[in-house]
Formats: sequence, C-alpha cells, structure tokens
Amino acid sequence: MTEKIMIAGSGGQGVLTLGLFLARVAAMEKKNATWLPAYGAEKRGGFSHCSVIISDEEIFSPMVENPDTLIVFDQRAYDSYKSRAKENTLVIENSTLVKDDAASPGKKIKLPALEMANKLDLAKVMNVVVAGAYVAAKKVINAENALETIKASLGKKESGVAKKNIDAFKAGMEYAGKK
Repeated sequence: MTEKIMIAGSGGQGVLTLGLFLARVAAMEKKNATWLPAYGAEKRGGFSHCSVIISDEEIFSPMVENPDTLIVFDQRAYDSYKSRAKENTLVIENSTLVKDDAASPGKKIKLPALEMANKLDLAKVMNVVVAGAYVAAKKVINAENALETIKASLGKKESGVAKKNIDAFKAGMEYAGKK
C-alpha cells in the first residue's frame, strides 16, 4: 500500500500542519512516511503546499506528481492543482472557499471545513476537520491513533483547545462517513 497526498492552500490555514500530522500518525503506526513542505516568504496568505507519502514499502522520493488524494483549502489551491487529479483521485475540497469545476476528474468530498470549524468557535481547527474527513474516507491511518496524536500534541494546552480539536476531527470523520 502506498498513498500519495497533496495538500494545498494559503499560509495560516494549517496546510503544513495537516501534512505533518498525517505523516506523524503514519510513522507512529510503523509505516514509512515522508512530508515535503513548500511555502512562500509571506507569513500568512502566501501560497502553501506539501506532499505526504505513506507506505508499507520503502519510499524513494518525497515528490508527488499525481496524488491519490488531493486536499485543497481555497480557490487558488484548487485552480493550481486540479489538473493533477485523475479519475481515481479523491479530492477533498473546503467547499466554504472552493467552487469547483464539475468537469474536473476525481471523486469529490465537498467538505464545508471552515464553516464546520466556525461552529466550534475556532476557525483554526479547519485543518483538523479535514484530517478527520481524510481518515474516514481513506482509512490509511487509524482514527484512534490520530485522536491519540491530537491529545498528545495538545494535552499541555488548556483543555478547551484539545477538546475543540478532537471535536473537529470527529466532525470531519462523521461528515466524510456520510458521503
């Protein structure tokens, strides 16, 4: 099993954090994982993307040209990367900010991630909503391990932040589970 993921959006949306999170959970599960981030000089608002590869086999290059999963956080990311999607690519779109081209290939999950995060009163958990949707849709990494990673990462912060992230992850899983 080899899963190639491309994640794209704008700086500040949690694109790189999502990619690193997926790679960490995979490594925790004793899978091979790579994470290759790329971003502009701007702190917020600049283009940001990363590729993640998760595999049971050795990974020879962290580069992803044709992803098995494409995750796009905003319109600019969608417009830039939609051509990489193939018929069997899962495309997870933040439908709050992306208006897609119906003719573009791939199986789509139109996830209102920003809207869902705002309902939890924390827009910063948008990427965690997406993480939950990805885990539910692809089942490449275990949901319980992902939740444990969230708890371990945020356990030292005030409990409300950890709880909102856990709630965001579960909301994303539930949404994708219905699709």
